[in-house]
Amino acid sequence: MLASSGEGDLRVSRAQKRIREAVEGARYGDQVEFDFRPSATTSDLLDGITRFRPHVVHFSGHSDEDLILLEQDVDDFNDGVIVAAGGFSKAVAATDDPPLLVVLNSCKSAGQIEHLAAAVAPFAIGMSDSFDDLAAITYAAQFYAAMANGQSIGAAHASGQAAVQIEGLPGYDLPTLAHAAGANPWTAILVQRLH
Repeated sequence: MLASSGEGDLRVSRAQKRIREAVEGARYGDQVEFDFRPSATTSDLLDGITRFRPHVVHFSGHSDEDLILLEQDVDDFNDGVIVAAGGFSKAVAATDDPPLLVVLNSCKSAGQIEHLAAAVAPFAIGMSDSFDDLAAITYAAQFYAAMANGQSIGAAHASGQAAVQIEGLPGYDLPTLAHAAGANPWTAILVQRLH
């Protein structure tokens, strides 16, 4: 879980806290292990992928159709490091155990998800336009809670959208789910009871 807000204008640590609480309170939450990377840099991205080998890569921060913004490895507010979408997808794919899902919980990131789903992970989620910070937190917390309750990726995505809508927040329809050919988000369950 990568979080980046070099300018300090997003509540990415609040998002991480809400996601953790939602998962820990879920039915199979004890089966989920987190690797939080606040103030994420390019080194955090590569190290997290190769060392942790996550099933899910989650990014919260600034982005658009062509890039994500990670932080500089400095101790003060900064403009960040621009990572082109192609570089990000190469970094996520640079492992013997690629993830099953990439979530870009950041503005205008949906332009990147078709490529991610086709070339990197069978499922990818991004936002089709600018997304309110509170709506992004609400979507992510409910999405991961539903997944940790044993729901499919498709059902968890729908649940996250519903949470934004019933809270009366703008943009419930902005989270967008893409999948590789032959991959069905309604049958893909990432968290379930161990037998």
